[in-house]
Amino acid sequence: MHLEIPYAGENVTVDIDEGKVNAVLYPKEVDKKDEAEVILEALESPLGKPRFSDFIGDGTLFIVNDATRPTPTSRVLELMKEEIEGHEVEFIVATGSHREPTEEEYSHIFGGLYETEKDHIYHHDAKKDEMEDYGKTSRGTPVKFNRRICEAENVVAINTVEPHYFAGFTGGRKSFLPGVASYETITKNHEFALDEKAQTLSLEGNPVHEDMMEAIQKFEGEVFALNMTLDKDRDIHSASAGGIEESFMKEVEVAKELFGVPIEQRSEVVLTASYPIDLNLYQSHKALENGKLALKEGGIIILVSACPEGIGPRNFYDLMASMDDPEKVKRKIEEGYKLGYHKAAKMAELCSDSCIWCVTELDEKKMKAVFMERKKSVQKALDEALERTGGKVTFLPEGGMVVPVL
Repeated sequence: MHLEIPYAGENVTVDIDEGKVNAVLYPKEVDKKDEAEVILEALESPLGKPRFSDFIGDGTLFIVNDATRPTPTSRVLELMKEEIEGHEVEFIVATGSHREPTEEEYSHIFGGLYETEKDHIYHHDAKKDEMEDYGKTSRGTPVKFNRRICEAENVVAINTVEPHYFAGFTGGRKSFLPGVASYETITKNHEFALDEKAQTLSLEGNPVHEDMMEAIQKFEGEVFALNMTLDKDRDIHSASAGGIEESFMKEVEVAKELFGVPIEQRSEVVLTASYPIDLNLYQSHKALENGKLALKEGGIIILVSACPEGIGPRNFYDLMASMDDPEKVKRKIEEGYKLGYHKAAKMAELCSDSCIWCVTELDEKKMKAVFMERKKSVQKALDEALERTGGKVTFLPEGGMVVPVL
């Protein structure tokens, strides 16, 4: 049996005895739709809000995602262009705790509107921007949002919905938290990711999600949300507009159907490829989280991720690299949480139960520091893992987009 595994923008072919394969999991195939029709219909028939053309006005502020998200913002803004050009509006890039976009990334996000609107585009700085204080959630999270949001006449939030390893799903409320929230707000909210109920595809009882929802309900401005679900090719498959909660929940059902893939049993070996979210180890971790759902305890998970930009945000890495045992990492986190530690906690938990191997451009020393074993090729890693475990393998060639459901 031959199988193509994406790595560094190319496909690597692996050969395997078909009898050794439990499953090959892909996002579900869906019929292609006319993106313009999907978006315009949502804007014309919003849930619980006036039509987009009636909502937008002078002083409207658009919240858009940064370049680390797959949201096709430029394509959406092009469809909104006529309405936008009729009003004096502004834009803010919801970076959360991420860095400011580069000039190239700004052009990618805004497309043809960038040159004409660049003087009205801002990026959120969670540490330095002025914030408006809305008190605290019942879980003690301080609710502080960027003052630009609070001073706008109204807000349009553009987002995509897909599975998320501790918030349940991306989209909707994430435009605000973490999107335009203070560093303090993000840190406290993300601490709830350590809770066992903070899981992929899970919203009910998920403390991260519930805390986010409570936080945005404190925001006093008018919000028109556009939430979309993309297919595996990153084309727009579905869209819902209107109230931020209503449009989000409608797209959650679509995303659950597209990316939740049933499995009959777990495997001793799981191979999960993170392309196209393989720029760094931080982002690639999502493919690990999805892959582990198909892994038997004590098995071997092989992460295929080039990581051309290295580690990424380093809090999780530096913590893990400072310890010589995953259990010590867990204890350190219990002593005091910092933003990014939730990722270290998830990885330490997986390392405690199983082996993580990685086919990557990162060097062996860096991998070993975080309890991962670097392998030189996909084929060699697969052969060795099967020989060592004597078991079978489940493949996730698009590991960042597939959630195994037992």
